[in-house]
Amino acid sequence: MLKLLKPHAMDTAHEAAYMEFMKYHRLITGRDIPVDTADDGKSDYVLIGTDAVNHFTAEVFLSGEFAGFPIRYGSEDYAIRGVRMRGRSFLFIGGGRGRAILYAVYTYLEKVCGCRWFWDGDRVPEKNALLIDGIDIVERPKLSYRGLRYFAHRGLWRFQAEHWGWEDWKREIDWMLKKRLNLFMLRIGHDDIFQKAFPESCQYPPEDDFQSPGKKMFYDRTSAWGLRYRGELRKKVLSYAFDRDLMHPEDCGTMTHWYTPTPLDFIENEKPEFFDQATANYGDPEQLCWDIRKDKWLQKYFSITEAHIREYGRPQLFHTIGFAERMFSEDRAVNMRMKQYVYRRIGEYVRKNYPNAPLMIASWDLWFKYTPEEAAKLLEEFDPDSTILLDYTSDSKKDNNFTKWGTIGKFPYIFGIFHAYSRNNDVRGDYAITEERLKIAAADKMCRGLIYWPEVSHSDTFMSEYFTSNAWSPLELTMEERIEKYAKDRYAYDTEKLTEVYKAFQPFVEMQDWWSYSEFFFNPILMMTYIEKEMAIRCEKPERLAKMAEDAAWILETLATIDLTDDMIRRDAYDIARTLIGRYIHVAQGDVIARMIDWKNGKDCEVLPLYQKAAALLEILCQVLAGHDDYSLVASLKRLQEEHPVNPVFEHTLKENATCEYHRAYVYENMKYLYLPETAIVGKWLALSFEKGDHSLPDSSSYKEMAVKNKECFFALPFAEMDRAAPAFPVLMQEAANNIRKLWK
Repeated sequence: MLKLLKPHAMDTAHEAAYMEFMKYHRLITGRDIPVDTADDGKSDYVLIGTDAVNHFTAEVFLSGEFAGFPIRYGSEDYAIRGVRMRGRSFLFIGGGRGRAILYAVYTYLEKVCGCRWFWDGDRVPEKNALLIDGIDIVERPKLSYRGLRYFAHRGLWRFQAEHWGWEDWKREIDWMLKKRLNLFMLRIGHDDIFQKAFPESCQYPPEDDFQSPGKKMFYDRTSAWGLRYRGELRKKVLSYAFDRDLMHPEDCGTMTHWYTPTPLDFIENEKPEFFDQATANYGDPEQLCWDIRKDKWLQKYFSITEAHIREYGRPQLFHTIGFAERMFSEDRAVNMRMKQYVYRRIGEYVRKNYPNAPLMIASWDLWFKYTPEEAAKLLEEFDPDSTILLDYTSDSKKDNNFTKWGTIGKFPYIFGIFHAYSRNNDVRGDYAITEERLKIAAADKMCRGLIYWPEVSHSDTFMSEYFTSNAWSPLELTMEERIEKYAKDRYAYDTEKLTEVYKAFQPFVEMQDWWSYSEFFFNPILMMTYIEKEMAIRCEKPERLAKMAEDAAWILETLATIDLTDDMIRRDAYDIARTLIGRYIHVAQGDVIARMIDWKNGKDCEVLPLYQKAAALLEILCQVLAGHDDYSLVASLKRLQEEHPVNPVFEHTLKENATCEYHRAYVYENMKYLYLPETAIVGKWLALSFEKGDHSLPDSSSYKEMAVKNKECFFALPFAEMDRAAPAFPVLMQEAANNIRKLWK
């Protein structure tokens, strides 16, 4: 009989590994594994922990019966070894540190037992018994930092981590460990850190009616849950992660960014002094940068960091983005000197007070505001022994990244996949440029890690698998091999058919990266502005999509034949469908803009039929989104309410956050009650343009006013009165396939 020999004493990570082994033994075999506290002299055993942790393992190592683990103690190495001794079978599972023992247990369950891990669930096979003989697995990571960032947008539960409750976070952290990650970051606002850091100046707002006064779009930071509860949840989440030996970088101070504004009562009571800014963005007092040239405000700045460490975190790793997206002077040289100074000031404080903790320098401002030469000059003054460049825009088409900053072979850096803005929550990614740069990083001894740093979580399940595999050991598989493995691991049935679907889908995925476009059908007022100003949008040429139309139709018609009772297959089918339909809508809208510009300049162009066909495809997309909770604001709000009582004014905030230009995406309620009516308004404007017959555009002001009134109606309509019903998925797939053929024949 196979039993589990319980160690006499376990730290929290080993206890978690022990509990997970028991959990999955029960799921695989349907039975609980018996547990002994001492060797009974006759049973086969599983032993968790090295000889430094497990007394029985130490006993047989010291006696020479067990050769031990070929790992580096204190590292993330782990080993799984099946040994015959004393006439019995023993499975020894050991890891160099806490998280490594969890990696080891999950690797055994994956490689030996056949389990598969995904963010939205596990695939667990059924077996009569677990195999323990003949196993010898030893693994170590090639990169030291492997992690995720969770961002502060609101909208849909699946994509926005600020919506997640306690069970969601436990599942997410367990998944991180199953995928052998070691780092994550909650950049989802500062929760109640100001209240913790400055209790005499910052009061907790009322739990049931807190609202950001007068704020619109993503600047409305009204909280769904009261800040006290958010603080409690943050503490539980980070404690759960630290118990499993994960790292969480501490933010230096506050960026006073849109998602971490300074509370108004702090401003009123403390009257902070600010840096002058040469640009209007982030110009409100809540978003101005504190003048840390003065010791008082430097100390206040780091009081926020210290409060987070005291209440929630650990000072093992620090992170700063500097004072990003700000210009302190119109004189570029003056501005750069100020930014250099800010980095020096922050770095000096960290080195003095936390000398053993590395400081990660985020790449966003370097990529966004610096030239490659300026970024290289800045990095020259950082100490490579205590500083790491976090280049989380390594996959950008913009030619400004670690390859241009003098880092290769000289300065430690982490390769990062940014992948998606909030508004771009479809499936996309320029894998060619990612792999081209990843080859450089993988061959470079100064590359320390791989980070996935999107603005939306889980927009692309395949990307999650691609990232986690490369983070542990880069570029072991080709893209075709990855797709085949993905389908084999994830799909419970129709695997061959879905493999071919995903292979055919991949060229559509790679058409767009995260930076290159906005969805103008999701904000068609911009279409009028672009046409008026003769500004073409960047997108694939219609000719290419026309050649691929039959492939797109085949994918959609094949999806119509798939049984969607399995949740993972269903989710992927909807992701493929919404993305594929969206590609054709987007390129059609770009073609409409281009044709209208030509028409305005005197050329005869066919526009209205194209626009009408694209609008019809948008109607189909709306119905597709109605079929899955992943794309419903109402469903997302319900999940929030099930976790904890929700601020009654948050419905308005959810609409503000999810409908502004930055966040518009594949959202059913927005699509039906906002985007589609707006699209009809633009259609009327286009039709009037051709009725005039003189190649001049009619005044758009009245149409834009109509759009404003439509948005007011959307905000006035309660979620409770928004209906949601969709035709059968196969019907929609066939309609979409037919529409694409008509649109692009």
